[in-house]
Amino acid sequence: MTKKGVRTMKPLIRRIRWVRIGCILCGILAAGAVGYSCYMDSLATELVEYRATVKEGDTLWGIVAKVATDKEDMSRLTWQVMQDNRISDPGHLQPGTELVIRVKAAREL
Repeated sequence: MTKKGVRTMKPLIRRIRWVRIGCILCGILAAGAVGYSCYMDSLATELVEYRATVKEGDTLWGIVAKVATDKEDMSRLTWQVMQDNRISDPGHLQPGTELVIRVKAAREL
């Protein structure tokens, strides 16, 4: 029974804005997924350090290729070796220079 001029309340289920709640839940799930992937990447990855001496005719790419596994990104690893060893011009490596190459340890199954 409604009286004239008196508003009746809708049931709670109808008043809830389901689309807004769905968007909020999707945002929370996406943030959780990004956080989890960052966490997994930040786990201590064991790096193995190799040392290689440059010989006449060696290229940086060739030296890195001898150490890298199939799962390594060669261009990224080469860039990292350049940064670690402060190499500004990889085309002019001096024979006798010792390079430090750090790669992820390959897991044996």
